[in-house]
Amino acid sequence: MKKLSIVLAVLTLALLFSTCKTDNPTTIDECISNFMSDINSSDRSGVYKNLDSTAGMYAGAVAETLWNTYFPKSGITYTLSNQSTSGSTVSATLTSTTYFTYSAGVPLSFGMGEDSNKNAVISTISLNGTKFFY
Repeated sequence: MKKLSIVLAVLTLALLFSTCKTDNPTTIDECISNFMSDINSSDRSGVYKNLDSTAGMYAGAVAETLWNTYFPKSGITYTLSNQSTSGSTVSATLTSTTYFTYSAGVPLSFGMGEDSNKNAVISTISLNGTKFFY
């Protein structure tokens, strides 16, 4: 009887764990999409959540100042086009119809990594050939 109880307990636990849904890690495309949503938000306090927390500039990227320098905000919307991923690098063209500097489009690239939970995170960002987050 004791063996039967143990077997039933093990089977119950196995069934319980097999029905639990585990969250899928954030993909590279989802990370870039989240980053752009945060850049286009009037509240940019969450931009840093898309970044690699082990990057040297991470502490400075928590403040909105960095983002306002490269992506002036006052009602400006930024979009990505021609986005492509090769290995751990995402390349795209950044445009804005309301910010003249980016109206013709400028190259934007992201170096990607993973956090300890296998979520894609941004480890470097270069805008128009200048790396400003690393």
